[in-house]
Amino acid sequence: MIAGCPSDDGGDDSTSNADSTAGDENGENDNGENDNGSEGSECFEAPELEICERFIACLDQIAPGQGASQVDKYGPDGTCWCNSTEEEALECLSTCQEEIAKALVNFPTANACHESYCTLDELDPAQPYGLPEGGSCADFDWNGAPYPQIEIANPLGVPGTFCSPACSGIANACPDSAQTSAEGTCFIAQGDTNYCISRCYVDSTVIGGTQCQCGATCQPYGGPDGEGNMRGICTFE
Repeated sequence: MIAGCPSDDGGDDSTSNADSTAGDENGENDNGENDNGSEGSECFEAPELEICERFIACLDQIAPGQGASQVDKYGPDGTCWCNSTEEEALECLSTCQEEIAKALVNFPTANACHESYCTLDELDPAQPYGLPEGGSCADFDWNGAPYPQIEIANPLGVPGTFCSPACSGIANACPDSAQTSAEGTCFIAQGDTNYCISRCYVDSTVIGGTQCQCGATCQPYGGPDGEGNMRGICTFE
């Protein structure tokens, strides 16, 4: 629920003289106005405002420059929340939620539209499924020993590339990345060897957290799961 919260507190009769003096020192007159004549505003506080910040960032990635045009309305100090009714504020929240949902369907690889993501400069090279450098991939530590990876490019026709470890043992085990909520899955055959991918959900809110390794995106692949949620493969484009 959104709670109305005035930005200026009024004093009672017993402290009116002190408030008046403080008001003079702060550049306000006895009517609660600033010396320039503008009145204090009243804004709503809502923990759900994060969704609108994400909507702005999402829009800016899909259509550069468009997100900035929405800050005056949907930003933290926007008209949606300041000098507006609760009904208007709730309508703005609903719009942000609806637009994010549409973006996840129409622009699934736009990271800024997702619940959580990290950028390439935050990528931990010690984790699996990293970015190939010069066509080669570094070993990573798995169960206390270095484990090799190969570069996989355009896996199963999906755009992008990533480093992939071979599936391990008779159980075809795969490592997970400590930086993601995506699941390491034995998925791709190269010659006589099976290799792992970082298997993700296109809608990052399904399991929450950062879906793919930093700088990578969840590229849709295959059909939806039993709940109708689209799956994908994390790659670097």
